[in-house]
Order: sequence, then structure tokens, then C-alpha cells
Amino acid sequence: MTEKKQNKRPTHLASLLILTVLVAGSLATAQDGQAAAQTNGDTAQPGVKKNPRRPDTYSDALANVGNDGIIVFCYGPDWNRRSVRMLKKFWENSNIEKVTGDAMLVAAPLYQNPTPEQKDQALTITQGMPAIPFGICPTVMMIDSSGRMYANLPGTDNLGDENGSLAIKNIQEKLEVYRKQKKLMAEAETLSGQQKALKLGEIADLPIQQPSDLINLIRNADPEDKTGMVRRNEHSSLQFLYKMMHTKDGFLSNDFQPTMEGMLEESMKVINDTTLRPIDRQAAYCLLIGQARREEGGGKHMKDLINACVKLDPNSVYGKICLALATMWNGAHPSISPEQLKPSKGDSHNKNDNKKGRKRN
Repeated sequence: MTEKKQNKRPTHLASLLILTVLVAGSLATAQDGQAAAQTNGDTAQPGVKKNPRRPDTYSDALANVGNDGIIVFCYGPDWNRRSVRMLKKFWENSNIEKVTGDAMLVAAPLYQNPTPEQKDQALTITQGMPAIPFGICPTVMMIDSSGRMYANLPGTDNLGDENGSLAIKNIQEKLEVYRKQKKLMAEAETLSGQQKALKLGEIADLPIQQPSDLINLIRNADPEDKTGMVRRNEHSSLQFLYKMMHTKDGFLSNDFQPTMEGMLEESMKVINDTTLRPIDRQAAYCLLIGQARREEGGGKHMKDLINACVKLDPNSVYGKICLALATMWNGAHPSISPEQLKPSKGDSHNKNDNKKGRKRN
């Protein structure tokens, strides 16, 4: 009896050792599998339900898109450390989910030197996604339910620090404008003729990308352009500048010298067209101001032109510049010719300034 009991004890120990090895092996296998899943971009843990608002790919997001569209955070895993830090601190924080309605949230990696596996992974995630303007990273792309990008928030100016407080604020603002755009489009569908054209014109003034067919919709509603909304949205200040300066692709023609007299009539048509946006009318004023500055005796017109430009919209870029010019302008003096602006031989003017500077020091 004693021998049998002694023989059983080693058997129990062996079984225990075998069980320990099996358990350890299972745990190692599970950890390796979890690590592999994380490497492939799947961070979901067993038993944890995946967040339906954070799909793995852009295609999945588009297939399940809601009223608030899709918001994509683009980061550079192998070249932009700031964007990688923002991914953790800002994008993966639940705060962004609280302020973006039912928008789908996608993180899109943009590699510079990807491995074959990383390249395949990135292509799978970003397939069908609009191209990023200028390739700036990090950037937030805001996309509507049809896949059209209506807003783009690139770089530090738009996204702020790595915690994303400014980014969230700007995303909220653009999302609210997008919701307003959808509301106006729905209201326009109930209207016709000039009323519809005017309602669609409101959409064109919103600070997000307008629908690509918006001008055609306005033209169909108001074929004779009695509201001026077609003219308002087809006018280009840059093209008007090219026209007035007789340029091709931005280069001044060799056989043409612009004059105030020659461009005044056409410029005043733009300035007096109250249908056009104030900033477009101000651009025409600035064209005249620039010509007055170049033209002998044109200085006598500048102060009046500057003040008139400011009145149209003091808060625009042109308005603020002209406001500063109005403060600095000392009266009606002839403009300085280009020859007078050139430094004299030996750059004596700069030398004198340097001497004065040395004496002061």
C-alpha cells in the first residue's frame, strides 16, 4: 500500500507541471495574437464591444454614414511625431465623440516610406477617401454623406496644440455650418424661381465648400439672373485683374501699359454692382489704388479711393489694409517713380543708415 501511494505522488506532480506549461503556452499565444491584432490596427479587446462610430476603414464609414457625415484625422506614423501624439491625446479621446453628433470618425495613416504591409494597411483604410489638399499633416477632413469634402482643417493654425482644444472648437463650428447648409438645401427644394435662387445664394456664402453643382442649380432657378446670384458666384477677382491688366496667366503683356483712365469704367461697374460680394468690389478698388500709386499725379485720387474701399467692409482683408493706408496717407502727393525707388550706385543710402546706427550705439 505504501509503495502505491508513493508512486501516485510523482504522477500528480507531473500532471500539474504539464497543466502549468499548457496554461502558460495559451497565455503566450493569446498575448501574441493580441499584439498582432494591435499591429494590424485592430485594438479591440476580447469581450469589449467595438465603437460603431469608429470604423476601421473609410469604406466602412461611408457605408454606415449618418446625418453628420464623416470626419477623418490624417496622421503620419513614420514621419510626423506631432500627429502621432495628437492621435492619442486628441483623436482617441472620447471628448470628440461628444461634440460631433453621429459623424463617423476615421483615423487615416499617411506613410512616407511604408513597408509593404503598412502600404497595404493604409490603402485598405483610405480607399475611396478624397485626396488631402497639399498633403499637410496632421489634418482633419470633414466629409458629407455623399463623400464630398466640405471642410479641411490642416496644421497648427487650425488644430492648435496636441490636446486638440482648438481642433474640437473648429470641428464643431464647421459641423454646425454643414448642418445649416443641409437645412438651406432642404428649404430651397420647397421653393422655385427667384426665391429658390436667393435661398441657394445663401448657401454659397457659407464658410465651407459649396456643392459642386450649386451655380447650375441657381441658373436653372433663375435663367435670366434677375437676382444676380449667378453673376455673384461666377465673378472672379483674379480673372478681373487679368482682364484689366491685359495679362495672360498672370504675366503683363509687353505691348500694354495700364492707365487709370483705361480701367476706370470697367472697375466702377464692379464697384457699383451691389449684388457682388463686398470683398470682390474692394478688389476692384485696390486695382485702382495700385494704378494710382504707379501713375504720375495719381496720388491725388488715392485717399478717396482708400476711404471708399474701407467703407464697403472694414473687417475684410482689403478693408484692414486700406484702413492702415488711410492712417499713413499724408495727402495728395504724386507717386514715387520706380526709378526713384532704386538704390543709388554704391548703395550710399544704406551705408549712411549703417553709420547713423553705429553712432547711436
